[in-house]
Amino acid sequence: MAFVLPAEFGVDPTGIGKATGLIKLAEEGQSAELQRGMQRQGVLLAADISPAPAGLLPAYAGILAEKGIAAPPAGKVKADRFRFELLPFEGIEVKYELAQGQPLVFAWQAGAPLQYDMHAHPYEGGEELTESYAITSGPTQSGVYVAPFTGIHGWYWQNRTLDNVTLTLDAAGPISASYTFDQTGQHERQLAAPSADSGQNQTASPATQ
Repeated sequence: MAFVLPAEFGVDPTGIGKATGLIKLAEEGQSAELQRGMQRQGVLLAADISPAPAGLLPAYAGILAEKGIAAPPAGKVKADRFRFELLPFEGIEVKYELAQGQPLVFAWQAGAPLQYDMHAHPYEGGEELTESYAITSGPTQSGVYVAPFTGIHGWYWQNRTLDNVTLTLDAAGPISASYTFDQTGQHERQLAAPSADSGQNQTASPATQ
């Protein structure tokens, strides 16, 4: 089995990426996906958000109000907490299905800086129309994301250290579905509000199962 990382990172240990052209974007510097994403206005709004033990749902409407964004009906908003232990040089991708114009409040943190790509693609047009909104490294990111189109939206993270790194993502919004993508393929997730005394929607690294 061969696992080719997203083109933005330029990591191609097997040579398959170069053979298939998947690392071409990394060699060119700023990717076409990032160029498309940077043309958007009002999609990614930074905010200093610290999730409560019970998650982001209690603060969701207030955070949106501070940004001048109308909150969806409360009955449509779901909270999610995803926790994952990344092995050295392991990657994981988490995606949410969101309709155009719908706001997602999010905050993630890791025990060490991770390489990450926050990106999305529409249902109509598919992955060829992928847009990236942040391709960088760091131990945390938080803010409000307003879906520019109906489609699938989220992050790819990679641990480039020699130690295991635990990643925790909290999110809240009118999410219709969620998926993870790893070296074994695509996996649908069940959403449930995090509780103060038990981390729900936790996923162990496949290598530790």
